[in-house]
Amino acid sequence: MADQTPSDSSAPPSMPPVKNDGATSPKNVSINDPVRRVVKQLVSMTNCALATFEEATDETSTMLVSRLRQLGKQGTYIATRVLATYEQRGQYAVPIVAGSAAVVGGLVAMRTGKIPGALAAGVAGAAAYGNIYGYEDYSATSWRNSVPRK
Repeated sequence: MADQTPSDSSAPPSMPPVKNDGATSPKNVSINDPVRRVVKQLVSMTNCALATFEEATDETSTMLVSRLRQLGKQGTYIATRVLATYEQRGQYAVPIVAGSAAVVGGLVAMRTGKIPGALAAGVAGAAAYGNIYGYEDYSATSWRNSVPRK
């Protein structure tokens, strides 16, 4: 019995050293097959989820673009009408100037008082008049242009 060696259960079993001669690679090991299947399933599930998100996003963006096109058409129509009306502003000069002065002056007068309201009405009327008829050169030397030359 002295020939027998005590067995140690915690000792690893003796394995012969493995030579890596390039014939066996980690890809051919059978332990990777379940891992590959799981990875393939995960990739497939991810692709399905991304396809679903893409379809939902595509539908949403298509609806948004169609709405924006309609708003663009309406905005173009309104802009052309506003420009046409603006070009005819000379025909309605007196109501525009008086209305601008009355509205702005009235709003300012309600907020701050009669004197600031009157000043704001004057400024609004002058701005409306200038927008309709244009401003002439009222600089300090502009009077020289009206004096006849000899």
